[in-house]
Amino acid sequence: MEKLVPTVAVLALVGLGLSEDVSVHTNYGDVLGYRTDKSQVFKGIPYASPPVGQLRWKNPEDPTPWSPNVYNAQKLKPGCPQKECNQTQPPMVCPNQTSEDCLFLNVWTPLSSNASSRLPVMLYIHGGNFIHMSASSILYDGEMFVKKGQVVLVTINYRLGALGFLYTGGGEQSATGNYGIFDQRLAMKWVYENIANFGGDPTKVTLFGQSAGAQSTMLHLMLDHSETYFRAAILESMPFGIPLKNTAEALVLGRELSTHLDCGTLAVDLDCLRSKTADEVAEAQAKTNKQVSSLKLLEFFEPWGPIVDEREIGYQPLVAVQHGQFFKKPIMVGTTSEETFVFIHEAWHDPVNLLDYGLVVTGAFTTDAPAVLLKYPPVVGDNRGDLSRAGTEFVFSCPSRNATRNMIKHSDRNVWMYLFNHALSFPGWGPNLTFCEGHVCHGAEIPYVFQTAGLGGFQYTPDEIILSDLLIKYFTNFASNLDPNIGQNIELKWPKYGEGGIWPLVEFKTPASTLTTNYIEADCNFWDAIGYKGVTEGILDRILIRPNSK
Repeated sequence: MEKLVPTVAVLALVGLGLSEDVSVHTNYGDVLGYRTDKSQVFKGIPYASPPVGQLRWKNPEDPTPWSPNVYNAQKLKPGCPQKECNQTQPPMVCPNQTSEDCLFLNVWTPLSSNASSRLPVMLYIHGGNFIHMSASSILYDGEMFVKKGQVVLVTINYRLGALGFLYTGGGEQSATGNYGIFDQRLAMKWVYENIANFGGDPTKVTLFGQSAGAQSTMLHLMLDHSETYFRAAILESMPFGIPLKNTAEALVLGRELSTHLDCGTLAVDLDCLRSKTADEVAEAQAKTNKQVSSLKLLEFFEPWGPIVDEREIGYQPLVAVQHGQFFKKPIMVGTTSEETFVFIHEAWHDPVNLLDYGLVVTGAFTTDAPAVLLKYPPVVGDNRGDLSRAGTEFVFSCPSRNATRNMIKHSDRNVWMYLFNHALSFPGWGPNLTFCEGHVCHGAEIPYVFQTAGLGGFQYTPDEIILSDLLIKYFTNFASNLDPNIGQNIELKWPKYGEGGIWPLVEFKTPASTLTTNYIEADCNFWDAIGYKGVTEGILDRILIRPNSK
């Protein structure tokens, strides 16, 4: 088998003194990685059985052991099936290959680490609206991160789109959704059981992710069966203002997919769906992405994803936080300063005039539209700027503030908040998103968190290296000591959010990051007063919230 290396071959490599090869034991057999001048690297390790055939739309299962053979973990594996990624996303995030057999993870460790190191572990969940991207994307390469942060880094694939989140009903013969979340949990379990052999401490795992990865991380903070696998969390650009689907909405979407695949409309034939290729499912999913299953305008921005099914996921995340229904762990929460600029300009390629602006605001906010129009008055020219500002505050900044203050209300105040406010100096947005040049769009912090722009042929300015190093120090200090200030030396102390009765956050920018207090306070007070409709209203809000037990 191509992916397996006979044990005798590994011994021969060791005997020849080829120190660039390194072998680590796991519960399923040994894996063969390699050593660079920055880190030790293990790519494409299976954490689950391939979710194909009768395992499609089933909860993931443990992988089959490969011992006594050695697994070749020296190259990246395909991403999960997806369509149109390269047409809509920036460079460095889309996988070069895709396959339904995609449940793999990657591990980077510092050069000095070994089975006795007990280093902190950081497990990253990628974003991409639950339909795009991959742990194999070079943007998430971990070599510089682990070299400078001295932690173990794990990145994971999980099923995307219809293959990860199809819902056709709640019965045993139905697709019940949330498979991508179950994949993530199994990867977390794999890390808990195996990471010690790579030099990591399974009791010191920090879960972090951006966008859909932040949503996933927040869900794991709410889910009983996930709680044991990590001790802290970082939410990068968590869209608290975008509602997850309920089962009725998800069922509409599932039936739409089935119709495109000629597998039934009202009664979905799951065996028929399983007979389709992964590519056919992904093609049908791409068609459904342009349709909606409810009257929620924000659904356009996330057509597929986790489902509030009242079994695994009981509440919308913002509702859960407001009622204390989350596990009280140290947490960092942050946003960029222009989160929805990219979404607004993707949706409206041309300027938005006065009439269209009024129609959009009315459609989004209905009875609250007059107040929103008064708060964000239209202009005679292009109104995409106002839409971007209002969208950023309504979807990201202000519900994140609302959630964070409720986390403090219900926990021990170990919460830190940040604002990323630096536009890329290099053309990292690529040909699809040129309008983001000079703006701090959604995802702008990622090349600095992982310091990977060089892998895409880009070059940082000296100030950007300082910014990136600061992010890595804060993130890895937090993972190591549950406090971003403790560990590697940092001149700028980052106070806890709410400490001393004030609301400070670190504003990451060049030429130097600073502390900012009461960021957009008046704007967020406005949105808190109106409320985050679609997220905090609906059928589930009429269900009695359980007494806080977490």
